[in-house]
Amino acid sequence: MNYNCRRALFIALTCFLCLAGHAGASTRAASSDAGTARLIVYRTPATGKFVIVQVYDGDAMLGSVGYGGTFQGALKPGRHVLSVLATPRPKWRDRPPTIVDVRSGQTYRFTATGNGQGNLVLVPAG
Repeated sequence: MNYNCRRALFIALTCFLCLAGHAGASTRAASSDAGTARLIVYRTPATGKFVIVQVYDGDAMLGSVGYGGTFQGALKPGRHVLSVLATPRPKWRDRPPTIVDVRSGQTYRFTATGNGQGNLVLVPAG
Protein backbone atom coordinates (compact mmCIF):
# COMPACT_ATOMS: atom_id res chain seq x y z
CA MET A 1 0.00 0.00 0.00
CA ASN A 2 1.56 3.29 -1.01
CA TYR A 3 2.00 6.28 1.26
CA ASN A 4 -0.92 8.35 -0.14
CA CYS A 5 -3.36 5.46 0.20
CA ARG A 6 -2.32 4.82 3.82
CA ARG A 7 -2.58 8.52 4.56
CA ALA A 8 -6.10 8.75 3.10
CA LEU A 9 -7.17 5.66 5.04
CA PHE A 10 -5.78 7.13 8.27
CA ILE A 11 -7.58 10.45 7.73
CA ALA A 12 -10.87 8.68 6.91
CA LEU A 13 -10.59 6.50 10.03
CA THR A 14 -9.79 9.52 12.20
CA CYS A 15 -12.81 11.43 10.86
CA PHE A 16 -15.05 8.41 11.48
CA LEU A 17 -13.86 8.03 15.08
CA CYS A 18 -14.35 11.76 15.76
CA LEU A 19 -17.89 11.67 14.39
CA ALA A 20 -18.73 8.47 16.28
CA GLY A 21 -17.39 9.94 19.53
CA HIS A 22 -19.34 13.14 19.01
CA ALA A 23 -22.56 11.24 18.33
CA GLY A 24 -22.01 9.08 21.42
CA ALA A 25 -21.39 12.14 23.59
CA SER A 26 -24.56 13.80 22.31
CA THR A 27 -26.57 10.66 23.06
CA ARG A 28 -25.19 10.40 26.59
CA ALA A 29 -25.93 14.06 27.32
CA ALA A 30 -29.46 13.86 25.93
CA SER A 31 -30.33 10.66 27.80
CA SER A 32 -29.31 11.97 31.22
CA ASP A 33 -31.88 11.31 33.89
CA ALA A 34 -33.16 13.57 36.64
CA GLY A 35 -30.82 13.86 39.58
CA THR A 36 -27.76 14.79 37.55
CA ALA A 37 -25.92 18.03 36.99
CA ARG A 38 -24.75 19.51 33.72
CA LEU A 39 -21.06 20.02 32.92
CA ILE A 40 -20.01 22.42 30.17
CA VAL A 41 -16.35 22.91 29.22
CA TYR A 42 -15.44 25.69 26.80
CA ARG A 43 -12.14 25.80 24.94
CA THR A 44 -10.18 28.97 24.27
CA PRO A 45 -8.96 29.48 20.69
CA ALA A 46 -5.52 30.36 22.10
CA THR A 47 -5.07 26.68 23.00
CA GLY A 48 -4.16 25.98 19.38
CA LYS A 49 -5.88 24.96 16.18
CA PHE A 50 -4.50 21.43 16.07
CA VAL A 51 -4.84 20.72 19.79
CA ILE A 52 -7.63 18.56 21.19
CA VAL A 53 -8.63 19.07 24.81
CA GLN A 54 -9.54 15.87 26.66
CA VAL A 55 -11.88 16.23 29.66
CA TYR A 56 -11.37 13.84 32.61
CA ASP A 57 -13.29 12.95 35.75
CA GLY A 58 -10.67 11.27 37.90
CA ASP A 59 -8.98 8.78 35.56
CA ALA A 60 -12.01 8.37 33.27
CA MET A 61 -12.05 10.41 30.06
CA LEU A 62 -15.47 12.03 29.61
CA GLY A 63 -14.89 13.39 26.13
CA SER A 64 -12.82 15.73 24.02
CA VAL A 65 -13.14 19.22 22.59
CA GLY A 66 -11.77 20.24 19.21
CA TYR A 67 -11.04 23.73 17.90
CA GLY A 68 -14.06 25.99 18.38
CA GLY A 69 -15.97 23.27 20.22
CA THR A 70 -17.62 22.83 23.59
CA PHE A 71 -18.01 19.71 25.74
CA GLN A 72 -21.39 19.06 27.37
CA GLY A 73 -22.05 16.13 29.67
CA ALA A 74 -23.80 15.01 32.82
CA LEU A 75 -22.36 14.38 36.28
CA LYS A 76 -23.88 12.51 39.19
CA PRO A 77 -24.13 14.38 42.50
CA GLY A 78 -21.07 14.13 44.75
CA ARG A 79 -17.42 15.09 44.72
CA HIS A 80 -15.65 14.99 41.36
CA VAL A 81 -12.02 15.62 40.41
CA LEU A 82 -12.12 17.23 36.98
CA SER A 83 -9.08 17.90 34.79
CA VAL A 84 -8.10 18.53 31.17
CA LEU A 85 -5.18 17.48 28.97
CA ALA A 86 -4.01 18.94 25.67
CA THR A 87 -3.33 16.29 23.03
CA PRO A 88 -1.93 14.85 20.74
CA ARG A 89 1.54 15.69 22.10
CA PRO A 90 1.17 17.25 25.54
CA LYS A 91 4.21 19.13 26.80
CA TRP A 92 3.43 17.87 30.32
CA ARG A 93 1.25 14.91 31.19
CA ASP A 94 0.19 16.46 34.51
CA ARG A 95 -3.49 17.24 34.82
CA PRO A 96 -3.93 19.82 37.57
CA PRO A 97 -7.17 18.86 39.37
CA THR A 98 -10.28 20.95 39.87
CA ILE A 99 -12.40 19.58 42.71
CA VAL A 100 -16.14 20.15 42.33
CA ASP A 101 -18.91 19.22 44.76
CA VAL A 102 -21.74 18.55 42.34
CA ARG A 103 -25.39 19.06 43.28
CA SER A 104 -28.23 17.77 41.13
CA GLY A 105 -29.97 20.20 38.83
CA GLN A 106 -27.01 22.63 38.73
CA THR A 107 -24.96 23.63 35.69
CA TYR A 108 -21.17 23.83 36.05
CA ARG A 109 -19.33 25.86 33.39
CA PHE A 110 -15.56 25.87 32.99
CA THR A 111 -13.06 27.16 30.46
CA ALA A 112 -9.97 25.09 29.60
CA THR A 113 -7.03 27.48 29.44
CA GLY A 114 -3.26 27.39 29.83
CA ASN A 115 -1.74 28.06 33.24
CA GLY A 116 1.53 29.52 31.90
CA GLN A 117 3.50 26.42 32.92
CA GLY A 118 2.59 24.19 29.97
CA ASN A 119 -0.53 22.61 31.48
CA LEU A 120 -4.21 23.17 30.86
CA VAL A 121 -6.45 23.98 33.80
CA LEU A 122 -10.18 24.40 34.30
CA VAL A 123 -11.24 27.91 35.26
CA PRO A 124 -14.85 28.66 36.23
CA ALA A 125 -16.54 30.45 33.32
CA GLY A 126 -17.72 33.90 34.34
